[in-house]
Amino acid sequence: MLEMRVSGLMDNAQYNSRPMTVRSFSANVSGEDLASFYRRRWKDAYSESRFGPWQQIGTLEDECFFTVQYGDTGGNAFGRLLISEVPTEGAGAPLGQGVIKPSGGTVVSDLLTDDGPKKGRVTVITSEQSVPEVASFYQTEMTTDGWGLDQRFAEGGGVVLVFRKGLDENNIVIMPAGDATQILVNEVEVN
Repeated sequence: MLEMRVSGLMDNAQYNSRPMTVRSFSANVSGEDLASFYRRRWKDAYSESRFGPWQQIGTLEDECFFTVQYGDTGGNAFGRLLISEVPTEGAGAPLGQGVIKPSGGTVVSDLLTDDGPKKGRVTVITSEQSVPEVASFYQTEMTTDGWGLDQRFAEGGGVVLVFRKGLDENNIVIMPAGDATQILVNEVEVN
């Protein structure tokens, strides 16, 4: 919309091996006016849903998903514009390729970003191993790979490990999740 003020959030990102671009926006229009604009623009080729706190409207066009996630505060719409490629069967590397994970661990999601001076990766993994077993695994693997353990603390049955290698940082959050263990690996590499 012409009324939108747009700024970049992620220009060079991949979510689950799919390239994507994300912009934030605000506009002096209501959320309903915003949705009406996209309904007219995309005619009958759109879908609407709710995702957490967001309303969203999206369409498929030229092998890309276009999604507008929005909220409304007193007649002022705000949110995110997302563009991602349609996944193709068998395309790209396996999910989580190269990430350190415990034996039998399953990668649930993998987000790679490149913001110029920094590259990032946020990977979510599940494991059947216990929190202490997973924490021990990461302490051994990371130090073997040349990372120094900077901080370690436990809270609420979970463990947080912070590793450093030069300017690079790797935060690993290990939490119980029912009968499994959930692992969040947040890597930041400084170019």
